[in-house]
Amino acid sequence: MGFDYALVHLYYTIPPAIALTLLYRPLLTRLDVYKILFLITIAVVATTPWDSYLIHNRVWTYPANVIVGPTLFRIPAEEIFFFVIQTYNTSLLYLIISTPTFHPVYLRGETVNEGRALQKWRWLGQAILLFGILSGVHLVIKKGEGFYLGLIVVWAGPFALLLWTLAYQFLIGLPWTNTVLPIVAPTLYLWIVDTLALKRGTWVIESGTKLGWHLWDGLEIEEAVFFLATNVLIVFGLVAFDNALAILQTFPIMFPQVPGLPSPVMLVQGLLVPITKYDEQRIQGLKEALERLRKKSRSFYLASGVFQGRLRIDLVLLYSFCRVADDLVDNAGSVTEAKHWITQMNQYLNYAYLEDDKKDSYSMEAFIKATFPPSAQAALILLPTSYLSPQPLYDLLKGFETDLDFSSTGNPFPIVDESSLRIYASRVAGTVAEACIELVYHHTNAHVTKVQRQNIVQAGGQMGIALQYVNIARDITVDARISRVYLPTKWLKERNLTPEDIVKAPETPDTEVLRQRLIDEAMEIYVQARSAIELLPLEARGPMRVAVESYMEIGRVLRKPGYRIKAGRATVPKLRRLEVAWSAGVGGVATAARLAKAGFIVTVFEKNDFTGGRCSLIHHDGYRFDQGPSLLLLPHLFREAFYDLGTSLEAEGVELLKCEPNYNLWFSDGESFELSTDQARMKNEVEKWEGKDGFERYLGFLQESHRHYELSVTHVLRKNFTSLLSMARISFLLKVLALHPFESIYSRASKYFWTERLRRVFTFGSMYMGMSPFDAPGTYSLLQYTELAEGIWYPRGGFHRVIAALVKVGERLGVTYRLSTPVASVTVANGRATGVTLTTGESLSADLVVINADLVYAYNNLLPPSSTASSLSKRAASCSSISFYWALDRQVPELTTHNIFLADHYRESFDSIFKKHLIPDQPSFYVNVPSRIDPSAAPEGKDSIVVLVPVGHLLDSTGTGLSPSNPYNQDWETMVSKARATVIDTVRNRTGADIGAALVHEIVNTPMSWKETFNLDKGAILGLSHSFFNVLSFRPKTKHPKYQDLFFVGASTHPGTGVPICLAGAKITSEQVLLESGVRIPWTTAEVVGKGKGVEGVKDIDRIQTRPMVSNLHIGILVLVLVMLSLLWKGNMLEGLGEGIWR
Repeated sequence: MGFDYALVHLYYTIPPAIALTLLYRPLLTRLDVYKILFLITIAVVATTPWDSYLIHNRVWTYPANVIVGPTLFRIPAEEIFFFVIQTYNTSLLYLIISTPTFHPVYLRGETVNEGRALQKWRWLGQAILLFGILSGVHLVIKKGEGFYLGLIVVWAGPFALLLWTLAYQFLIGLPWTNTVLPIVAPTLYLWIVDTLALKRGTWVIESGTKLGWHLWDGLEIEEAVFFLATNVLIVFGLVAFDNALAILQTFPIMFPQVPGLPSPVMLVQGLLVPITKYDEQRIQGLKEALERLRKKSRSFYLASGVFQGRLRIDLVLLYSFCRVADDLVDNAGSVTEAKHWITQMNQYLNYAYLEDDKKDSYSMEAFIKATFPPSAQAALILLPTSYLSPQPLYDLLKGFETDLDFSSTGNPFPIVDESSLRIYASRVAGTVAEACIELVYHHTNAHVTKVQRQNIVQAGGQMGIALQYVNIARDITVDARISRVYLPTKWLKERNLTPEDIVKAPETPDTEVLRQRLIDEAMEIYVQARSAIELLPLEARGPMRVAVESYMEIGRVLRKPGYRIKAGRATVPKLRRLEVAWSAGVGGVATAARLAKAGFIVTVFEKNDFTGGRCSLIHHDGYRFDQGPSLLLLPHLFREAFYDLGTSLEAEGVELLKCEPNYNLWFSDGESFELSTDQARMKNEVEKWEGKDGFERYLGFLQESHRHYELSVTHVLRKNFTSLLSMARISFLLKVLALHPFESIYSRASKYFWTERLRRVFTFGSMYMGMSPFDAPGTYSLLQYTELAEGIWYPRGGFHRVIAALVKVGERLGVTYRLSTPVASVTVANGRATGVTLTTGESLSADLVVINADLVYAYNNLLPPSSTASSLSKRAASCSSISFYWALDRQVPELTTHNIFLADHYRESFDSIFKKHLIPDQPSFYVNVPSRIDPSAAPEGKDSIVVLVPVGHLLDSTGTGLSPSNPYNQDWETMVSKARATVIDTVRNRTGADIGAALVHEIVNTPMSWKETFNLDKGAILGLSHSFFNVLSFRPKTKHPKYQDLFFVGASTHPGTGVPICLAGAKITSEQVLLESGVRIPWTTAEVVGKGKGVEGVKDIDRIQTRPMVSNLHIGILVLVLVMLSLLWKGNMLEGLGEGIWR
């Protein structure tokens, strides 16, 4: 028993299979799977008897020490798997290469495509293969040294001869990239693999049966021929399959009904159809139609390659008809001739839509040939009018009539107002879109009601209008050259212009304003209609999205400030690409998924070999540690992120475990305090130290922190602060004082808690923001609220489970992750970001860049030098940490999941961190035991522990630990030793748990390693500080102030640090990108229903009633006061009269 052969698969055949699968997965269809399985089945069935014969006759052997053991007819399981994996890999490569190919145009009739001349090549191929088979028979009969080679040829030759005879047209006529490349590439690769295997003795060709010739050192000629022959058979089989499909789908008269997965019998029937029965006129018409598509519409040409079968054929024919009709009118020598062609086209439609009993296809074809030029005839004959509605086609011709009005003397500019523009766009583009959707429903098995189908068709018509508006906006200059102005005359008058002015000078500032107005109209219609794409049948949804989005990109490009149209046209890359530059932290992962959902093509570059940044895992010998965050707060922000992406935490396999109690806080005097969401438990804990009144004050603290929480979510976490004016919003100014931003958390807590012990209990959470509670704004008591009201949660499997789920969702939406790929710089040119350059020197272009790297690092290392970069380096940063990851050989039941050990000298400990940037003499620290809530974090009967000791950040960005302005040197080796000893002693003294004795393995992170691993400026683990002048409009913006198309997301930009806050920031940044790109936001931007507003659609008893502003008691008191004032006033007046005041 051995594993050599299995390792060949593990190292050489399975990795290519995985790579090819990931590459082709977005395009994989049921038909593709059927095709692959069909080929694999034939390969296994055909090869097994032959291979068994070779082994039985000891032509080749497998040493017992290289195979696992199980066999089938003496064939090792590894060899059977080889039949499968080779067929799979070669098939996938073929499918990737051949997907854009429009196979019907490669069919060859007797005259079209030189079908008759091709017969000679058929006979030549048959002769060569037959000669090879006979030669193989001779070698087999002769036996001796050519025996094995003869067996290969005798086995493979008949299959190749059969496939060549049936599919020679495609094998000769298809591009070489479709046939030769998928044979040569896998063959060369397998030759190399085989050379290594033969040298290792994984399999052996017995001497006496082989010629002894080598293609190169180590590669027997027989093995070279075998791999070449097998790949030839696989590709020949795939080509024959496609040939059969092309015949079945191209000739509906011979094959009226073709199932989505045609049977082998039907495929053979197709291949056996003689070329004399091919509809040559149809083949030629399809060739002409495809060429028109390629020349006239790059967007639709690219998109059509993803449609399948007869739907693709009919869409090509529909576009060909529209193009032919348009060309007949546009290329006419005079208006009279153009009107003549419109009349003839109407007559053609009248013929085509006669009732069946009155229709004579021969007379209609005769009419076409007698009336229209040869280049147009096939498009008219092949148009599938039998299942296309006539009205869109008649309306299309009315649109052409509008074009002719530009040449009339009475009304040379017929687009008078927006209504006439919309009618025109509806006729020339909306009609085509409606017809396309009709074809989609005809060729798919989607079950929708008549009303639903009508609504989707109408939405398609609206989308067509949007696309035509973009077309008009792009071609203002081109149209002006032929004296056409499609901008409404009414719009022109508003800017004191006439159509004649546009014809004379089409490129003026006023024209640009009108262009933008038209594009805005297009985008508005597009946004309203876009959701209908998702209601289309699955097989048409993706291709239709490609067709629409590739055209709408023109509009987005035109909206960019300063964009110049070249030669009258807007140019757009084939694929609008978005590069999310470094790194795959929480904000980057969430932003990537959101932008991918909006239709962007996203690539994420990550410096490390894992995603999540600090929110990642460390593994050691069965122990698991959360490298950064270890508790999940604000769970609704996590749920919202997944909901916006069309899924949920539960659907992605993320299970949240509630931690109860929240924390155990341990004091040096032996006392402890349990923080919990259980109000009964909290009542006992608070009253233990502050009496009955203490709990009432605690409820007051909760009320204030709740207000901080709700106001922050509404006015900060869901809003972008793009300038100082953003803080001048009335809604924000009215609430700002209620957030207590100018008081510290400690001072606010002191108003409610009268003992130093509880003041510390309810303020230590500022460490989450990397700040001292004596400096952190009072607003951040919201963290205590979310812990006490919503609880603390832990994802089973570690915090990274949430990030991994977001990565998986993003990849499903098309995001590409490139790990271990550091970015050297962001490329900028002409005032905008244009891509990134990797440390390898590779440059990649992009339409925009989003940076999730540490913001200070990014400004100073990824972007050109600037004053902004220098000023950011001088801003106050958050603290760093010495983090220990300890593996224990036993459990420590004295510790709960989350434990806080508070220093006796509370204020002094924070001063040491934030002013001296050292470790305090007696630090406060946090101990997390993930195995307490999730046993999978450690081997059975053992514990994993994470200890976070807050310390000062590095004194400068170089990480030397020295600074002329700071007299304290940072000796990290000494500080780590001090921290380790302090933690072990403190835990033992306060809880009785001797974790030092149980410690078997240690991993440490210091400010230096935080900086080196994650490029954190100064090793500050939470980015920039959150003091008042480092938040809101004062915090670095989500968009670069100088460079267009460059955005930021993460801890040091708005809204701030922490995983849930970065998720909120990802939404803010994503929406800013989409708004500036003119792309519809594909998720709701509203607050969750039910927050104080009741729930719609429920019983009246459950509705939240609005309390009257003035109660009956208030009204009674007001009336009483008014009566008393009235009496007093009358008394004073009478008294005045008596004294002679009133005269």
